[in-house]
Amino acid sequence: MNPLRLPAGTLALAGHRGHSAGAPENTLAAFRAARDLGGEGVTCETDLRMTRDGELVLIHDETVDRTTDGRGLVAGMDYAAVAGLDAGGWFGAAFAAERVPRLAEALHLARAIGIRLQVEIKPYDRDDAIFPRLRSLIDTLACADLMQFSSFDFAQLRALKAAIPEVPTVGLMHSRLIDPAAIARQAHLDAMNIEIQHFPRGEARQLHDAGIAAFLHVPRPDRLQPLKAYGLDIEAAVVGWIGEGLLDQIISDDVAHVARLRDWAFARQG
Repeated sequence: MNPLRLPAGTLALAGHRGHSAGAPENTLAAFRAARDLGGEGVTCETDLRMTRDGELVLIHDETVDRTTDGRGLVAGMDYAAVAGLDAGGWFGAAFAAERVPRLAEALHLARAIGIRLQVEIKPYDRDDAIFPRLRSLIDTLACADLMQFSSFDFAQLRALKAAIPEVPTVGLMHSRLIDPAAIARQAHLDAMNIEIQHFPRGEARQLHDAGIAAFLHVPRPDRLQPLKAYGLDIEAAVVGWIGEGLLDQIISDDVAHVARLRDWAFARQG
């Protein structure tokens, strides 16, 4: 049974890199903020990289330059150097104590506060090193129930599912696919995340008919407002898709935003 395919009338909420609209992305502060806004069971999407000495850390970019006060390639730095960087001050002075977290630290937090992590594997060429470390961490912490894996590389996800079959996998789509359900089956995926500009109803229904969950990334409100001013109401469309049962999860930088859309959709259903 697919754990990501939800019953009618239910919807999972997720924060993109945590609640990255209100806290520095991929930090424990962003994950706590997502829990505060999305409630127990909220999913925090995050990004996985590996340091030179083999630590699994949560950071989006190949370099530390954009989201810390340091410079350099994550893969070229030892963890001790990464751990000493300020990963929050760029966002605001109140977050200056935040650090680049290790995956293990985030999983301990997830267990403590009742959230899940959707871990996007950023490197596509280090599977031989990363997969065994993930396997060992999951075995040590007994944390498979707290995790999902995602990637734009479906071949990587198929290999990861073979290595760690108990953790659900999510395929990330930038382009429309001719037959997303067939690709999902070939890659042994549990869900596909469809970009909002590529969300024809037929694809979501095709995924659901195949037992695959349909996820949707919703842009944050400040990016939708200019479109709404010209008469394109993306929020209303998302609410309609939720009401039609086409979605299993909605994700955004702003967790409060997707919580409002969920509540709006459920209120319309009575």
